[in-house]
Order: sequence, then C-alpha cells, then structure tokens
Amino acid sequence: MFAFVVVFGVAAVSANVVHKKNEEQKSDTETSDDFHGDERLTLIGGVIQREYISEEEIQKEEEARKRREEEEKKEEEIKIEEVKKMEEKKTTNENVSYTPPKGDKIVYLTFDDGPGPYTGKLLDVLKKYNVKATFFVTCNRAQYRNMIKRAYDEGHSIGLHSCSHNYAKVYASVDAFMSEMVNISDVVKNATGVETKLMRLPGGSSNTVSKKYKKGVISEIAKKVTDEGYVYFDWNVSSGDAGGATSSDAVYRNVTRSLKGNYSIVLQHDIKGYSVDAVEQIILFGMKYGFTFKPLDTNSPTAHHRINN
Repeated sequence: MFAFVVVFGVAAVSANVVHKKNEEQKSDTETSDDFHGDERLTLIGGVIQREYISEEEIQKEEEARKRREEEEKKEEEIKIEEVKKMEEKKTTNENVSYTPPKGDKIVYLTFDDGPGPYTGKLLDVLKKYNVKATFFVTCNRAQYRNMIKRAYDEGHSIGLHSCSHNYAKVYASVDAFMSEMVNISDVVKNATGVETKLMRLPGGSSNTVSKKYKKGVISEIAKKVTDEGYVYFDWNVSSGDAGGATSSDAVYRNVTRSLKGNYSIVLQHDIKGYSVDAVEQIILFGMKYGFTFKPLDTNSPTAHHRINN
C-alpha cells in the first residue's frame, strides 16, 4: 500500500513537471517573434495595434533608413555645390577690377559654321537687346536654312564661309575654293534675295592646315577674292569655342577680357550651344562698359591675319 502511494506521488510530480515544461514551450512558441525581434505600435482607426517585427524586417528598415540619409546628404552636397558655382559665376562675371579701354569700342559679334540648332535661340537673344551681328554660313544642316532668312530679315549681316567646310575640298585649289563659295552664295541668295560679298575663309586666312592640300593656296585665294570684289574677314578676339573653351563661362571670360578700345571682331560658333549661352552676358557686359555692337559690312575693318600659306 505504501509503495503504491509513493509511485502514484512520483507520477503526479512527473506529470506536473511535464505539463509545466509543455506550457513553457508553448509560451516560447507563441511569443517567438517577441523573443527574437521587437514590437511596433501603430494607430489604426483610433485603435492602437501591436505589430511584431522580425530581426530581418528590422534590418531591412535600418538599411532603408541609412539609404535615405545618404541620399539626403548627397542632395544637400549637390545644392551646396550649385550655390558655390553660382557665387563663383557671379563673382567672375562682375569683373570687379575691369577698366574699359579708351576709344570707339565697337564690337562685331560674328558666328561661323551655322546655321544650326542653336541659331534660333541666338537670334532671340540678339533681338531682345536689339544687337546686330554677322553670320558666316555654310550649306550644312539644311534643315536650319530658314534661319539664314530670319537673320537677314532681322537686320544681321550674312557672309560666306564655304559650302562644305571640308578643308580637303575647300583648299584643293583656287578653283575648288571659288566653287565652294559660289555654291554657298547661291544658298544665301535663294534665302535672302540678295548676293553678299562678305566672306570668311574656313580656319581663317592664317590657317596652316591648307598646306596639306596645296602649297601657297591661301595667298592665291586672298588675291583672287579681292580681285573679284569680295571682302574677307578674320578676327582679333577669339572666344576659344573652337579650342579649349568648353563652357559658357570660359567663352564669356575669353571674350570680355579681350575686347579692344578701337574695334573687336569676335569669333564664335553658333553650332555650339554653350557658346550661344554666353552671348547674353557678353552683350550685358558690353553695354555696361560703353561698347557698341554692329554688324559687319564691306567698309568694316577686316582684322586680317598674317597669311602662312
């Protein structure tokens, strides 16, 4: 009898231990997310809802937070850099120490190689300030040829700059050069109804690339066109947009720091957007310091370079 009671008591104790252990395991299972993660309280429809978040979700949210912070930091750095650039541009364009030269201060803005996709924008700027310029045009980019007529109708001078602007063709011989000029002359006459005697040699009269095609050809061309009543123009102020200047700020600086007291024939290219973008600031600078803008005509100064071929 005593043995039965002892065995029964041991069984009961064992059963209680097993039950308690099962309850603990059940509790651990039901709250496993709570044990390994975290909880979030969210107000939904006026009632606070409790959500359990796993470690994986916490990690993802942390990574997303870090990405947002990095993006915000980059955006702030970009804004700061833009402000710095604007301040630098403002300081540069003010030319604080600039002293204008003495003299007539005539500026002839000239644009080569067009018309092109930026010619219309350029004409808008020139019209805004009632400034007249000179365009030395080619046969290229026929889809913009209507810009020749618009430029002429708005009072700008039109000059010849060869048809193809291909040095190998243009400088093969004097006859080849004249043929190129006749072709572009026809284009200009068809667009404007008049012939022009203004001309600029591709590369300018001082170019040496022509030596590759015919020795002495520039000297022959200069005499030929003069004998036939053409007036060819070089320049005495270069914007640098055909070389090292690859931004509107650089073009602006090159032009404004080189303007002369008597006359300035400025070389730019209206087929380059950043060069066109500099024109408004160049005009404002010129007006501020007493320069006058004019288009070229057959009586204008030519700024001839020394012929090297």
